[in-house]
Amino acid sequence: MNQAKPLFSVIVPTYNRPEKLTACLQSFVEVEYPCDKFQVIVVNDSTEISVETTISPFQNQLNLTLLTQANSGPATARNTGAFAAEGKFLVFTDDDCTVGADWLQNLEKRFVETPDSLIGGRTVNALPDNIYSTASQQLIDYLYSYY
Repeated sequence: MNQAKPLFSVIVPTYNRPEKLTACLQSFVEVEYPCDKFQVIVVNDSTEISVETTISPFQNQLNLTLLTQANSGPATARNTGAFAAEGKFLVFTDDDCTVGADWLQNLEKRFVETPDSLIGGRTVNALPDNIYSTASQQLIDYLYSYY
């Protein structure tokens, strides 16, 4: 039987934050989008902490792949995930992010409307008490107000 490839490959680099990764993966369980149309690739950028026990509860709920590499940083982790991706479109997020239930639906809609595009998403500051996160969010909000 020939299984169709997913539309989206979501790449999630992680580094020593199992609690954050759990929340991130839970948000993908709650996505209102067919599970067979997306895969989640977690790239563990640390050999110090195993994330097998963190992702184990999600294995039966998501099309989930775990890759592990020696600490090389998030850019290399994203590239590692991209090389393993099977989807038509690559989607990147981080382990400390959660996605809205309609996230993949909205991405699919935009790709259908403008197939030759690079699409960015919305970010929301989850650390309002952190001055650096707040400053970054204000800059993003300012830039989005013009585009």
